[in-house]
Amino acid sequence: MVETTFTVHIPATTANLGPGFDCLGLALDLWNTVTFSLMDALSPITIEGEGKGILPEDESNLVFQSANQLANVHGRSLPQNLHISCLNNIPIASGLGSSAGAIICGLVGAKNILNINISDHELLQTAAQIEGHADNAAACLFGGLVLVRSENDALHISHREIQPVIAVIAVPGYSLSTKAARKVLPKKVLLEDAVYNISHTVELMQVFQEGNYESLQETMSDKLHQVYRLPLLPGAEHAMLAALNAGAYGTSISGAGPSVIAFTNQKQAQAVSDAMQSIYQQASISVRVFTLSCPVKGCFTT
Repeated sequence: MVETTFTVHIPATTANLGPGFDCLGLALDLWNTVTFSLMDALSPITIEGEGKGILPEDESNLVFQSANQLANVHGRSLPQNLHISCLNNIPIASGLGSSAGAIICGLVGAKNILNINISDHELLQTAAQIEGHADNAAACLFGGLVLVRSENDALHISHREIQPVIAVIAVPGYSLSTKAARKVLPKKVLLEDAVYNISHTVELMQVFQEGNYESLQETMSDKLHQVYRLPLLPGAEHAMLAALNAGAYGTSISGAGPSVIAFTNQKQAQAVSDAMQSIYQQASISVRVFTLSCPVKGCFTT
C-alpha cells in the first residue's frame, strides 16, 4: 500500500483528426492534475477548475469509478480514507478527452495506490472497456500521436513521433454528447468512402511524422463522420473555414465535438485564434480559444 501522496498528470487529447475515425489520437499541452492521498475528508473527491459544481464529488465520479473498477478486477479494495483532489484545466464534454483522461487517471491512481502489477497496455485495455473506444485514452496514456487498432477484442497501439506544430482549439459554449454525435452516423458507408478515409489516414500520419504541414488540410479531409456531425455544431464549419483563411494548415472537429481544432505555426496562431473566435461571436455563441503545442508526453506521476 502506498502511504505517500502522489499526483497524476493527464493531458488533453484530440481524436479522429479528420479521416482517422476512432483510431487516431493526439495528446495536447493542456493538463489536469489529480492528487491521490490517504486522509480523512468529508467527501472522497474535491474538484477545482473545469467541472466544479457540475462533476460529482462522491463515489460516482468517473475517476473514482475507474480506480474502483481496477481494484475490483484484481480482487482488491480502495482504502476507506482515499481522497482524490482534482485540479481540472481540460474543458468537460468538449471533444478534448476529459472523460478518457478521468478514466486513465483513476486507473493509474489505483495501480499506484494498491501496487498492482499491470502493464500500460493492460491498463489501456481496461480503459477501452470503460470508455467504449481507445483513441483518446491511448493518446492520453502514451502521448504524441497514436494509432489504435482493435482485433479479436485486443488493442494494438502504434505510437508515432511527430514534428512540432501548434493546435488552436475553439471550445464553444454549448455541449454535444458523444452518444448524440454517434447517433447521426450511418450504419453503412460506401466502399469508395471507406477507401478514401483509409488512404487519407495513412497520408495524414506521414504528414505529422515528416512535418509537411502545408499539405495537412488535404489529408485531413474525411467522408465518414464530419459531414454528419457538422449540422449539430453551430458555427463550427464557418470557424474551420475562417481558420484556413487565416493561415491554418488544416482543421477538423475535435473528437466528436463540439470543439474544432486548427493546426498552424507560431507565427499564424494568433490570427487563426482571432478568426475562429470572431465567427462564434458573430453567431452570438460564447467561445474559448486555447493555443496549445504538440507533441507532448502522455500521463505521468509525481
